[in-house]
Amino acid sequence: MKLHELHISDFKFFQDVESDNPLLRINGNHLLIYGENGSGKSTIYWALYTLLESSLKKSDDDIRKYFKKTGDESLVNIFSSGRNDTHIKAVLKDGANTKTYRVSRKSRDLSIRGSADVQESNMASDFINYRVLFQLHNLKHSKKNDLWLWFAEEVLPYVKIGNDPCLNLYEKLKAGPEKVKNINGEDVFPTAALSKSKIEQEAKDYQKYKDYKKELKKWNDWLITFLNDITIKANDLIQNEFKYKFKIKLDFNQKAFVISETEFKFYEPEIIISIPEFQGITNPHIKKPHTFLNEAKWSAIGLSIRFAILDIKLYSAELKTLVIDDMLLSLDMSNRDVVLDLLFSKYSNDYQLLLMTHDRFLFELAQYKISALRQTNWMYLEMFENENGGQPKPLFIERTNQIQKAWALFHAKELDLSANTLRKATEKLCKTYLTKQERL
Repeated sequence: MKLHELHISDFKFFQDVESDNPLLRINGNHLLIYGENGSGKSTIYWALYTLLESSLKKSDDDIRKYFKKTGDESLVNIFSSGRNDTHIKAVLKDGANTKTYRVSRKSRDLSIRGSADVQESNMASDFINYRVLFQLHNLKHSKKNDLWLWFAEEVLPYVKIGNDPCLNLYEKLKAGPEKVKNINGEDVFPTAALSKSKIEQEAKDYQKYKDYKKELKKWNDWLITFLNDITIKANDLIQNEFKYKFKIKLDFNQKAFVISETEFKFYEPEIIISIPEFQGITNPHIKKPHTFLNEAKWSAIGLSIRFAILDIKLYSAELKTLVIDDMLLSLDMSNRDVVLDLLFSKYSNDYQLLLMTHDRFLFELAQYKISALRQTNWMYLEMFENENGGQPKPLFIERTNQIQKAWALFHAKELDLSANTLRKATEKLCKTYLTKQERL
């Protein structure tokens, strides 16, 4: 299924859903959006993210907090009275089949929590912005090159072992082995010492300790294999697509747990990134990759890892969307080219793309590339901040041609932008019909 309508009401920068909002007629197309800073384009990113993430929340209050005007974590529009119907709704279609995902603070919309369909869509989709990439290397020089927290927050919640999210099993393992009754009838942890017991029940309890160790090793082995697969795919992208002459390595480390009858201590694993090869030098002894490599290279690493993960987790789901908001800011022009080519030639087949940027040149470049590939299933939008009426809200201009854009801006009373658009249209007209000498 594809996203056909996105309703964002009273959420972040958006106020009421207006009938002429082009997000109500996406019609299954990919979206390319140019938006000035403060125009509300990131609200689109966070609306879809919040909608899908709500399916994974552990309680209704974990959802309601975003839709309560007075809450500390409120995402309600600042000009809202607090009594409005703050909600996010996505309408999906596949031929004659229609499905609706909706979330708000109202009881009827909290059923999204635990919805298998929405959870699958969340697991199969991905959201990438500049913050996600920056967090990959946002460490002090004194810190270790440990990416566990990044993986635990940004990657692993959306990766499955079999049919279940991999972190479900991990959370159980963190709690330790299932407790057993000792000879005094007390609930205790089973330990390795039970292996020497001659009491039949304690010998059986020892099996629970062994089973726990086996499950922990199984999860660790799965993660090691997962990291190895990512590394191979990411290095291929780094070297053959981004054209950087270095490789990365992701190593898994975990300190052994400590257990007694009354206490269990579990240590979070480490995922250590290293550079085993740099500019043809093997083992270059780069101790601190997070401060040695520049931001462009880190962005290439982050994107290569994310793209490698996308290749691994091609899950089936009702909605598979790849939402990207200004993630290319730290890449140089040649690498922006690489990313756009990958998105349009490869990932546009498996995902519905929502690509947003405040970089006008990148927007024009992306549109040119789409045109060159003769892809017609795209919708182009421009977003500005409209302050008419005293309360700022998004102004959408659907990209058709310059004259239509100028009319839309004129009717929105954005006269400066309308005039500038007319000037560009006039220049284009003159360049089309006048000779070089006449243009001079």
